Amino acid sequence: MQVDVNGTTTRLTRASLPFRPTALRRRRFGSAASGEPAVARLALGDWHEGSLGDPMHKLILVLAGQVDVEGGSGGWLVLPNHLIFVPADRQFNLRTVEGTVVDVVHLDPGDAPWRHEGCWVTAAPTLAHEMIDYLYRLDAGRDARRQAFRTLSHMCFDWFANPRMLFVPAARSPELRAVVAYVRDNLGDASVAGASAAAGLPQRTLHRRCQREMGFGLRTLIREVRIMRAMELLAGRGVPIQEVANAVGFASIPSFTAAFSERLGISPSEFMRSGRAACSARLG
Repeated sequence: MQVDVNGTTTRLTRASLPFRPTALRRRRFGSAASGEPAVARLALGDWHEGSLGDPMHKLILVLAGQVDVEGGSGGWLVLPNHLIFVPADRQFNLRTVEGTVVDVVHLDPGDAPWRHEGCWVTAAPTLAHEMIDYLYRLDAGRDARRQAFRTLSHMCFDWFANPRMLFVPAARSPELRAVVAYVRDNLGDASVAGASAAAGLPQRTLHRRCQREMGFGLRTLIREVRIMRAMELLAGRGVPIQEVANAVGFASIPSFTAAFSERLGISPSEFMRSGRAACSARLG
């Protein structure tokens, strides 16, 4: 199976490196100079930009391709039919791959509170697509358009109430960096014993270190990376579910479906269908 190495593999590599925010003059995702809420569709190739903190919140809906967003706590791989919320004043680096299409909504931080300390990712509900579509149809300067942006800001509070997803925490110690590299290079058969050997630490010690440094245990880290990679492959085109299951360490479709559904509340086949249908309708 031919797979794209721009996504989960690269995200894991970056998770093992120190975060260095960059302030680049060339921007595609920058807030409007006027400070007014705005919406724009961007068609991007292999693109990279960074910010030391923008004055407005940013809501990014991925319609095609991938967006990799990195901050001080770790990084997110944002796939089609998913949203990422980047709060105002947060440092970040952002990368896209060839063929990426996104809707970017710049929101006034004064319109509604943000519920998390940093960025957050969620699956895009149908209403998010409809609301952003509606913004494009409203004339600039109209009170109704300003109210629509304000309403969207308030809805984000509920849309992003989900557990953290498509996220790899930053590995700060040499031992955890070795674990991340091990999982990256051995995802199909990664194990706690293998990670312990890679880190040179007893399993109990490594579990405690992982919990303290990353916010969850080693088994959870392996599971989260497997689900992330599975989502990435399923969001692509033409990869059978059996091949996806094998690639991320599951021996059968039933065991893969059970783990995927337990984590996301949707089966792999439903994930593929719903994501493609929603984004295809928006892209025309």
